[in-house]
Amino acid sequence: MYFEELNLITRQCMLDELEQEERGGNPYRGRLLSVAGKAAFPDLMRQAILSGNEQTLVHSLVISQYWQSAESYSKGVRRINIQQQAERLGLSEFNTWYVRGFAKRLLQEGMTHCQVYRAAEPKGARETCSFYEGQTFPVEEVYQGHRAQYWPASNPRAFSVPFGPNCHHTIRRCR
Repeated sequence: MYFEELNLITRQCMLDELEQEERGGNPYRGRLLSVAGKAAFPDLMRQAILSGNEQTLVHSLVISQYWQSAESYSKGVRRINIQQQAERLGLSEFNTWYVRGFAKRLLQEGMTHCQVYRAAEPKGARETCSFYEGQTFPVEEVYQGHRAQYWPASNPRAFSVPFGPNCHHTIRRCR
């Protein structure tokens, strides 16, 4: 993905926000991570924030011990596709922290609005995501929408960027 302002300033804001969530006592963890994966995740995320991107996070997550072997779903039980789940979690989490950190940076700089843009082409376009492309939103709303759809409680109607799993949309300064 192309994160327009993934630089030292934004990375520090991302890290600050991650650490705040970690200290809050109820940090998000991917639902299919194993106990070992949940324990390793914060450090893997920190490393990606400090010196990597979503791809380095994905690469660090492709370890079988980090994942449950199977999951229950409506038709029974199925094996976990580790590569697919690492890609989904790595992309979504890195983008989530980029949006949160960059929104914090924009607020600190006194910016009031930001624009949603497509940072990469997804494997399959999600209609929910495409609807927001190019639109501007109050930075405060984007910042407060951090994980609002799914954590700590489910609220599918809440506004949040990224707009869902595998969303390839993120934010930029208004043009």
